Amino acid sequence: MTIRLRRMVRTGYGLLVGANDAAVARRASALALVIRIGNAGLAFVAQVVLARLMAQFEYGIFAYTWVWFTILTAIGTLGFGDSPIRYIPLLRERGDADQLRGFIRFALFVTVAASAAMAAFIIFALPLAGGWLESVYILPAVLMAVSLPFACLQSTLEGIGRTYGWTIPSLLPVYILRHGLLLIFMAGAVTFGADASAVNGFLCLAATLLLTTLYQAGTILVRLRRAIPPGPAAYRPREWLRGASPFAVLHGSSYLSSFTDVLVLSLFVSPAEIAIYFAATRIIQVVNLVPFAAMVGAAHLFAATHTRGDHDELKRLVQHVSMTTFAVAGLAVAVILIVGEWMLALFGAGFAAGYLPLTILAVGVLARIAAGPGEDVLNMTGHGSVSAGTYLAIMAVGVPLNIALIVPFGVAGAALATSLALITRAAWLWWDVRRRFGIDASIFAAAWSWTRRSRGAELAVAAE
Repeated sequence: MTIRLRRMVRTGYGLLVGANDAAVARRASALALVIRIGNAGLAFVAQVVLARLMAQFEYGIFAYTWVWFTILTAIGTLGFGDSPIRYIPLLRERGDADQLRGFIRFALFVTVAASAAMAAFIIFALPLAGGWLESVYILPAVLMAVSLPFACLQSTLEGIGRTYGWTIPSLLPVYILRHGLLLIFMAGAVTFGADASAVNGFLCLAATLLLTTLYQAGTILVRLRRAIPPGPAAYRPREWLRGASPFAVLHGSSYLSSFTDVLVLSLFVSPAEIAIYFAATRIIQVVNLVPFAAMVGAAHLFAATHTRGDHDELKRLVQHVSMTTFAVAGLAVAVILIVGEWMLALFGAGFAAGYLPLTILAVGVLARIAAGPGEDVLNMTGHGSVSAGTYLAIMAVGVPLNIALIVPFGVAGAALATSLALITRAAWLWWDVRRRFGIDASIFAAAWSWTRRSRGAELAVAAE
C-alpha cells in the first residue's frame, strides 16, 4: 500500500510540475475539463437568471435567437475554429515557420471575412423574412448577427491557443467570461431601469463579446509574437480551405441536428412554450457532461490502442468506458427526475410544465449513452466521416419527424422526436463499430463481460 501511495504521489507531482509533453498535455486536458464543467454550471445559472428576469415570452424569443447564434457561430468560421488543431502542430513539427505564419494569418482573415459577410447577409435578409419570422424576433436577430463575427473570431483564437497549450486565454473568455459577463451586464441593466427584454439581452451579449474578444485576442496575439519569430509568410489557401471545410460541415450539422426541435417548434408554438422547452433542454444538458468527461479521458487511449493494433485492449477500454459512463449518467438522470420540477421552477412561474418533455429527453439521452461510446471510437480510429454522415442523416429525418409529432403533441412531441433521433443515431453508431471492429460497445455487452469475469474470478478462488 505504501509503494502504491508513493507512486500516486509521484504521478500527481509529475502532472503538476512536469515539463515533458505528456505532463503538459495532461495538465491542459485537466484544466480544459474543469473550465468546461464550470461553463456548464455557469451557463445554467445564467439561463435561469435570464429566464426569471425576462419571463416566459421574452425568454422564449431570447432562447430561439440564441439557438441560431450557436449554430451560425459553428458555421461562420468555415472550419477554422478547429483546423488549427490539425495544421499548426503539423507545420511546427516540420519547422515550416513561413507556412505557420501564413496559416495563422489566413485562418484569422477567413474567419473575420466569412463571419462578417454572414452577418451582413442576415441583417439584409431579415426584413424580407416577414412571412417566415414573427416581427418580435427581428431586432434580437439583428443584434445576434452583429455579435457573430466576435464569437467566430473567438472560436478561431481558441483553436490557435489550444495548439500551444495556452488553455486559460483560449477557453476562459469563451466558456466562463462570456456567460459571467452576460449575467452581470443583464442584471445590472435591469437594476438601473432597462427592460428585461430579449433585445437588451443581445445588447448585453454584444458588449460581452466585444470585451472578451479584446482580452482573448490581445493575450494570444502577444504570445504568438513571442512564439513565432518574425519573417515572411507562405500561403496554401486551397489546401487549408479544403482541410477546414469538413469541420464546418461536422459542427454545423451537429448543432443543427441538436437544435432541430427548437427550430421546428418555433413554427408552431408561441415564444412562451419555446421558453418552457428550452429550459428542459438546459437541464438535461447536465447529463451530457458525463460522456464529454469520458471522451476527454479516454479518446486518446482509443486512438493509441487502435494504432498499436491491440484489439482486445480496445474492446476492454470501450466496455469499461461504457459501464462507467452509463452508471454515472444513470445516477444523474435519477437525480434530475427527482428534483426536475424544482429545477424547472428555478426558471420562473409556469416552467413546471416542462417536466414531461424533460422526462422524455432524459430517457432518450440515457438510451443514447447505453449504446456506448461509438462516436468517440469512430472519430479516434479514422472514421470521423461516419459520425458527420449520421448527423446529416438524422437532421434530414428529424425535421419531418418533429413536424409529425409537434403538431399533435406540442413540446412533448418535440422531446419525443429528439429522443427518437438520439436513439436512432446511437444505434447506427453502435452497429458501425460492431461491423468495423467486432466490438459491442453497448452497456449490455459490457455488463455481460463484467459478470463473466466476476464469475471466473469466483471459480478460480473456489478452486484454490
